Amino acid sequence: MVKVIAQVSYPDTTGAPVDFHVIEVAEQVMIFSEPIANIHRYWVPVSADVEDEEEYLEPVDDPDYNFRTDFAIYRREYHFMAPATIREAREHLGLTQAEAAIALGLDISLLADIEANMALQPYEQEVKLRWLLNPEAFASMVRRHPAIIREHCRQTEVDAESLLGKLAMYESNSHI
Repeated sequence: MVKVIAQVSYPDTTGAPVDFHVIEVAEQVMIFSEPIANIHRYWVPVSADVEDEEEYLEPVDDPDYNFRTDFAIYRREYHFMAPATIREAREHLGLTQAEAAIALGLDISLLADIEANMALQPYEQEVKLRWLLNPEAFASMVRRHPAIIREHCRQTEVDAESLLGKLAMYESNSHI
């Protein structure tokens, strides 16, 4: 069922105003093979039929709105870490995104996208990201693999000694 919730005017490429209905539609999407029910928002030109799905546009002022809300529902239903929680845990360790990604065995750009809520971590990455919530165990795990960490740092031009030093310092402080 389509519900019109607002009417907005937004400039086209020439700057001329175009009027749209903002609608909400209950939809179900699949994320990692799991069905997620959500209320999605679309914009429809006022000259078009709001029931015609061919006319639906992602919100022009926020094209990622529906994805972000889908991700939030998935994270809540499956107890995945929220982007802010991941960022806060990483920052608590004093790590840059690149350092955390290397230590966790993740792609640096993917971690950046997850923290920006532009990507949703699959289960395998969620397990890795949870290491950030247990700083002592995380630091100990990284400390046991210095050769691998140094090689990954070399490949990505990250200062390995700085990364290992941050975690060693944290680990030693955690035992006081």
